[in-house]
Amino acid sequence: MTAAASREEAEWPPHPARIFMALVAAHYETKPLPADDKHEQSSWADERRALEWLEQQGAPSLSCPTISKMQRRTVVKQYVPVNDTTLPRNPAAVKQSEIRAELGVMPSLRSRQERTFPSVSLGLDASDRLVHLIWSNAILPAELAKPFNRLTQKVIRVGHSSSLVHLWIAESETVPQPNLVPQGTHPRKRSPWNFRSIAPGLLAELDQRFNSTEIDLFFDLSETIQTTSGKAKNAAKERFKEHFNEEWRSSLPTPVRLRPVIGFSQAYEEPHGQEIPALKTVFDTELLILAKSDGPVLGLEATNSLMEALRGTLLQGSEPAPEWFSGHRSSGEFSELPHLALLPLPYVGSEYADGHVMGLALAFPRAVSPEERAKQLKRILYDERGLEKELILKLGKLGEWSLLREERSSPPLSLRTETWTGESTVWASVTPVVLDRHPKHDPANPKERQAWRNEVADSIRESCARIGLPAPLVIDVDKTSWHRGSPRSYPGPGGMPWIASKTGTARQQVHVLLQFDQPVQGPVLLGAGRYRGYGLCKPLGLPPQ
Repeated sequence: MTAAASREEAEWPPHPARIFMALVAAHYETKPLPADDKHEQSSWADERRALEWLEQQGAPSLSCPTISKMQRRTVVKQYVPVNDTTLPRNPAAVKQSEIRAELGVMPSLRSRQERTFPSVSLGLDASDRLVHLIWSNAILPAELAKPFNRLTQKVIRVGHSSSLVHLWIAESETVPQPNLVPQGTHPRKRSPWNFRSIAPGLLAELDQRFNSTEIDLFFDLSETIQTTSGKAKNAAKERFKEHFNEEWRSSLPTPVRLRPVIGFSQAYEEPHGQEIPALKTVFDTELLILAKSDGPVLGLEATNSLMEALRGTLLQGSEPAPEWFSGHRSSGEFSELPHLALLPLPYVGSEYADGHVMGLALAFPRAVSPEERAKQLKRILYDERGLEKELILKLGKLGEWSLLREERSSPPLSLRTETWTGESTVWASVTPVVLDRHPKHDPANPKERQAWRNEVADSIRESCARIGLPAPLVIDVDKTSWHRGSPRSYPGPGGMPWIASKTGTARQQVHVLLQFDQPVQGPVLLGAGRYRGYGLCKPLGLPPQ
């Protein structure tokens, strides 16, 4: 199922309105013909009454596999034949000279258009593939139980024809507790789950857009006009003109059938009693965002230069700076305590992302109070009159950057704190993680590759522990980031430069994907370069906003 807002995203869980539309589609696909017996006509009418009852019940609660058990698969573009456009009304009447043109209905001869088929991969357990829509206060009338059950059995797909499903009415004792419920009128926080939902009048809206009555009448009258003569033909022509307000002709286009558009959406939240608190790192969840106001376009490859320039600007004239701000003890040694981290804010993670840096950010240790932060930053962000001022970064051969504190009401996504600190169980690196120690094994040697991966995984676990996180359930390592637009982990064209260690020796760098057993709130900064822009991670696989 493709998400309504993006052809690049799969819809998960299936929205309640999507299920309702599948029921309506199954209902119409089995509509009896006028010549069918009265029992068929009556059964079909009962099914419609069941749909009318359902749309009055409002938004259901949901029990579905959690985001932590789901992985979004990479979207691969396909090129498929367009739908039939020149199918003849009467194939037997096609002339020999017209056969070539009419062969255009064959899939192999049609033009092809770009299509995407986004999907998600769920767990292997049977329970991981079940979604329950729960109306806890609804009581299905006894006379509608049989037609409702019959209608659910007719549903074989939801959305795309490849999304095969089995739908049924579950017994109350087998229904699990919901893990997503409709959000109240006074929500505690903005919900990441907004689903198209069911509301009174939806069935009538679908009827109107499907336009079944008009289209059926159009074809019935057209067939009568073409296959009869005399009074019957004339009567059909008169009725056609009276209903459609124009004379019948074979080239007349059929009435319009519109795609369904669901205008009602419902925000969902986790039940208060079951909400799992998010894990936090040693860094505060509120970032200080500095947007680039002027200067050359630079990619993430320039991260080291940008961080060094920003650090120099922040420390200029602030001696002696506190340990949390400078990252050094009074003796000049590197601090072992969490201190100020600097990070780039690039454009990554979307179809056209190219990794260019849109701004920079400061991540503060949570142990440092807001008053201490303000005291240290006041002279940097404001002039002697108390007015905000630009930060100028001297970047040598790369030029010069001007930075201003981001205060727009609707900044780009890359310049929003929640983009980098939003709760998620799955995180992936945007800039490569610099390993804290050099692995003993060689990844280029097939016999040592697995041992190397084990060493790297151990290093990543230690990096997580240093910022206050537990060991991830899953650790995956690669040269390429899971976020589109991020450079590769090794130096060279399209890659990230090495950064030197304390000993002056370059350390290995890798991209990582981490999955935790409960939500984590960022910023997530890992590895030996976490204070200077390397090892920056971003949530992956969040529900659509």
